[in-house]
Amino acid sequence: MAKKTNFEVNGKSYYKITRTVGHKPDGTAIKKVFYGTGVKEANEKADKYISDLKMGLLDGKHLITVNSLFPKWLFGIKRNEVKASTFESYYSTYKRFIEPADFSDIPINEIKALKIQYYYNDLSTTPNNVKKTNKVLNMFFGYAEKEGYIIKNPCKNISLPKEKKAINTILEKKQSFQYYNEDEINKLKEVFKGNKFENVVLFALGTGMRRGEIFGLQWSDLDFDKKEIHVIHNLSYLADISTDGKKEYHIKLNSPKTENSVRIIPMSTNIYNLLSSMEKSSDFVFAPNNGHFDLKYFQKVYQGKLKEAGIKNKTFHDLRHTFATMLITHGANLITVKELLGHSSIKTTEIYLEALPKTKTDVVEKIDYLLN
Repeated sequence: MAKKTNFEVNGKSYYKITRTVGHKPDGTAIKKVFYGTGVKEANEKADKYISDLKMGLLDGKHLITVNSLFPKWLFGIKRNEVKASTFESYYSTYKRFIEPADFSDIPINEIKALKIQYYYNDLSTTPNNVKKTNKVLNMFFGYAEKEGYIIKNPCKNISLPKEKKAINTILEKKQSFQYYNEDEINKLKEVFKGNKFENVVLFALGTGMRRGEIFGLQWSDLDFDKKEIHVIHNLSYLADISTDGKKEYHIKLNSPKTENSVRIIPMSTNIYNLLSSMEKSSDFVFAPNNGHFDLKYFQKVYQGKLKEAGIKNKTFHDLRHTFATMLITHGANLITVKELLGHSSIKTTEIYLEALPKTKTDVVEKIDYLLN
């Protein structure tokens, strides 16, 4: 039996129906036409459209997808909740791993956990990327579920790949940092003598503070009476990202990276004398004339000085590792080092023990008499 049709275009027959899909502010009905190969298909299309409309799954004329909703959530909501550096990380994850995913252009309410799982399985050669992607997607789908775009967050049924770690990988991770030995420290001090960044290097060696914390340090953060440094600022080179994806990089003064990073560091005698001898020409301790050092320029100068001193495979951040390693070498306990460095977990601080194999040997030798 031939299907009933009531409309023809380009020699093809269709069944056309008109439905009211809403009303204008003045009460006038908003009509929309639907086509099908027969009356049943036309009505099914109309019913689905109206159902999607009621569920908020339509954005203008198009069904809402991850790629149509994610940027609105990221720029409209998440940007107000996280630091600029975190926002930049989320945006980068979206552009690299979420936007090109095959599930990102299908209707959001049709995305099932299995589809995401297959995508993650393809990325499983880089477990960290899977974890980063899932973290961001899970937050996004949590928002979509709360707002009624989807019934259930598909990321709740995902199995994340476990990173297989070879023994040598574990050992490398435990010793995944470098620190300056005493000879290198002397060479470093020598090549920076008289340089405008000399005090920055000395201060880093004597406090273990991060680069951003040092350049963000203000005179108001110092208590000379109590000989204390209050670490409450962090200067970062970050990108402002517009909704069209354009990035504009500039310096930003924020709070430190975590709550534990907000801390008080006692001034040693040399650090106290260094700070007391410095001219207060700016609100910032290490930035003259109320400006900030160009962090990229500083990095260039620092690497040049390392080359001049003949020091290889080291970075400015390794001064922080040096501070921690020297403290432990000279008898400081892990809790104290953790608090001075502003670590969130003692596990992070424990890596410095692995840099001191001689210390472990000495400890074992102390109980060797038990075998006599």
